[in-house]
Amino acid sequence: MDWEKADQNLGEYLETLVAGYACKKKMMFGAAVFFVNGNMWTGVKGKIVFLRLSEKDCTAIQAESDEIRSFEPAPGRFMKEYVEVPESKLAGYTFTHKWLDISYSYVKSLPPKLKKEKNSLSKKNKKQN
Repeated sequence: MDWEKADQNLGEYLETLVAGYACKKKMMFGAAVFFVNGNMWTGVKGKIVFLRLSEKDCTAIQAESDEIRSFEPAPGRFMKEYVEVPESKLAGYTFTHKWLDISYSYVKSLPPKLKKEKNSLSKKNKKQN
């Protein structure tokens, strides 16, 4: 499967858009992805920005534009609660900040995602032997 390289300019632009939010940046999909309380919030994949929204808000944003669709990071594999926002829709300040705010509020309301300990059971077994 060919992987579309992330648009670095779009990644830099998204980084300026989220600068005022309390979030952490990690690299995924070859570009910056932003997390709130350990939960993935928004990021860049290829030439699109993806946002995490409630089911109701996914329906609402898609009703605002035919260009917005469910996030499909790999062909036929859709991610529930995420939508793809094309670069053309990010030019509108009001649209962009409205949906960033809605998305941020939703992700912030989710329970914090805790890091899983890797192989803690096998480490414990090794110590006992």
